[in-house]
Amino acid sequence: MNLLFKHWQQRWRMPELRLLLLALIVSVSVVTAVGFFTSRVENAMQAQARQLLGGDLVLTSARPLDATYLQRAKALGLETAETISFPSMASRGDKLQLTQLKAASNTYPLRGDLKTAATPDAPSLLANGQFPARGEIWAEARLFTELAAKVGDAVNLGRSTFTLARVLTEEPDRSSNMFQLAPVVLMNMDDLQATELLSPASRARFNQLFAGKAAVIQQFQKAIEPQLKPTERVRTLDEDLASVQETLQRATRFLGLAALLSVVLAGAAVVLTSASLMRRELPAVAVLKAMGMSRRQVLLDHAFSLLLTALLAAAIGVAVGFVLQFALAEWLSQLVGKALPAPSLLPLLSGVLTAVVLLLGFALPQLLRLVNTSPMQILQGALQRPQQSLLWVGASLLLAVFGLLWLQARDWQLAGMLLLGLIVGTVLFWGLATAALRLVQALSKRVGGGWLPSLGRSRRAVLLVVVFATGLFALLLLTTVRTDLLNRWAETLPADAPDHFLINIQPAEAAPLQAFFKPHGVELNLYPMIRGRLVEINGKPVRVDDYENPRAQRLLEREFNLSSFAEFPVSNVLLEGQWFAGATQGLSIEQEIGAMLQFGMGDKLTFDVAGQRFSDTVTSVREVRWDSMQPNFFVIAAPNSMTQMPQTLITSVHFGEKKALVTELIQQFPSITAIDVGAVVTQIRSLVEQVSFAVQGIFVFTLIAGVVVLIAALQSQKAERRRELAILKSLGAGRALLQRRIWSEFLLLGALAGALAGLLALTAGNVLAYYLFDLGISLNIVPLVVSSLIGSVLVGVAGYWNLRGLLQVLPLSLLKS
Repeated sequence: MNLLFKHWQQRWRMPELRLLLLALIVSVSVVTAVGFFTSRVENAMQAQARQLLGGDLVLTSARPLDATYLQRAKALGLETAETISFPSMASRGDKLQLTQLKAASNTYPLRGDLKTAATPDAPSLLANGQFPARGEIWAEARLFTELAAKVGDAVNLGRSTFTLARVLTEEPDRSSNMFQLAPVVLMNMDDLQATELLSPASRARFNQLFAGKAAVIQQFQKAIEPQLKPTERVRTLDEDLASVQETLQRATRFLGLAALLSVVLAGAAVVLTSASLMRRELPAVAVLKAMGMSRRQVLLDHAFSLLLTALLAAAIGVAVGFVLQFALAEWLSQLVGKALPAPSLLPLLSGVLTAVVLLLGFALPQLLRLVNTSPMQILQGALQRPQQSLLWVGASLLLAVFGLLWLQARDWQLAGMLLLGLIVGTVLFWGLATAALRLVQALSKRVGGGWLPSLGRSRRAVLLVVVFATGLFALLLLTTVRTDLLNRWAETLPADAPDHFLINIQPAEAAPLQAFFKPHGVELNLYPMIRGRLVEINGKPVRVDDYENPRAQRLLEREFNLSSFAEFPVSNVLLEGQWFAGATQGLSIEQEIGAMLQFGMGDKLTFDVAGQRFSDTVTSVREVRWDSMQPNFFVIAAPNSMTQMPQTLITSVHFGEKKALVTELIQQFPSITAIDVGAVVTQIRSLVEQVSFAVQGIFVFTLIAGVVVLIAALQSQKAERRRELAILKSLGAGRALLQRRIWSEFLLLGALAGALAGLLALTAGNVLAYYLFDLGISLNIVPLVVSSLIGSVLVGVAGYWNLRGLLQVLPLSLLKS
């Protein structure tokens, strides 16, 4: 062991090993810092999204929940709250109004905020820990309108009389039941028994809310899920807040893509430095093997050095990454005005694994090829390159790259697509660079007398172009994510996105409603909404017990919201079949509901609509963007095919600051229900802003990795450059000529690399936008022009700075070194 460590100390004097250590440190620092940072951002986004549930976990049932759940939660140190919600009549004098009564414990809500107003037209304010006192209720503005009441008036609920104390404007878990028709009334749980409203026959929903540390919440969920009764379930973001969850998943993909690019650059730096290190070790290995050292001993000696270097880099990199993420998190928290939650410790393991995988995948195969070569071949400079060895090295590199990508993204699809993109990109870069450099060489001979004589036939120049183009491509793609993709994502939810749904619109009210909004410049798109229960698939009765998926069972227990219209929804994507286009028969289904309930193209569905049977065949499958805040439906029938079915109309509209218009609308159209989804819109917009800031922070780390790749590429060829400059100076080349040669070569290489990187980044950005983020195609040539200029300047300056010290050294000194 002492001898192995001594050999490592001797190798430490070589600049290649120090550069390899630097590349690994930067790699681990980037991966760790990005991992910690994205963990904190994702935790913050998840926490913010969970505010719309009112807690970190919600247990709900149609029957009273067992007290053992609360007891177990309190034993684990979790915060708890309870709500009971059911429809009930409220009265004031001779006026009656159906309400959705919510009795809550005074710890409600555990996440999110209650907001109230002094009057229906007053601005909304945070409750700041206030809660309805005994004998008081808070109610939505609709109740004030329907009962012609004002704050301070008395309202009867069951056998009790309450004072209307505040106007309830926002409750965190309201978005999980946005299509609640009746106005919500919030009361203190202690008042519920006196009303005598709750009975075993009441259609009540009992909820227990829990909040605490993520690990404890997961432990609690795993413990109670096996004990859940058929009427009980755990509410999640996936089921209750599809729009927010879809945005959250897209945000995670953005962050994952940004972090993956850092890994790509880190791997490129390690490949270059390890290859340079192995070339430097050729003479030493030849001497050791000639003196009788076995292949196993040589392998153990070098493997120990590499492993020690990896562990040292991992320790330093993890520490640096941990410190850097604090600075980045502090910067982001100041921008968004909120402190980020603590990260998970998983990035620590990811950082160490990154260092190990980088060496195992990139350095070890080259080491094996080195120790398998005979001393005579090494001393003659003819490194053995058997075909089988090359294939094994290539496979090892691909597996290592894929492993790194998956470690960072935890998404097989994203890692696979990026790996494929890297392979295609590298092949394209190599082919295009070779062709372009040969063209430049031919032109230089004709026009300038061969001012770049080595570019056309030098693999060195091609390698530099490929390396520079890969680094610039990663930075450009991240820039595309940071600007173009994020902007296009934000445009899918513009400032005038709908913040209210209007439902229960009678067909006879369509024209008057359009006339009501016309003076305000709003044109409504009204959609029929027909409620029907799925009863048959291909003539076979649908039974709830035939499905194991709890969500599928719940969908079959209630009625679907069906619709029928001709225009294809702008927030949908057609996946299979054809839209109706004048057809009077056929059904279009949402892909997830079809997969869950096991029906698809060509299947015949039968619905029971208020006692009437309606049957038709599935002719198309759609993907729905639930975060569009537009009316969307699981099943859409051909236009005019359901005109005889009982139906109402639905639409969405943007009120913005014109909240008073909502009250005026309800007064003029008392049967219409206006549902405020502004909280969900705000939540989605907030997530987009947080992702934008997070990607900007990750860009800094990726830029650092790109600089290291650039240095590694130049350093890996410095020995060859040293000999080349010595020969040129020996032949009489002056300093000015050498400077001009270096500048012209690297400016040209940089411009070519920038152009190739810009072209591939433009293509890859659109592919990712379309397939991963459900965005449209956009041809923006600005990155192509900018990347050529930046590449030329950046590579030109870096190349000259790396070689400038050799211009003043005597030729003999250069040849000796």
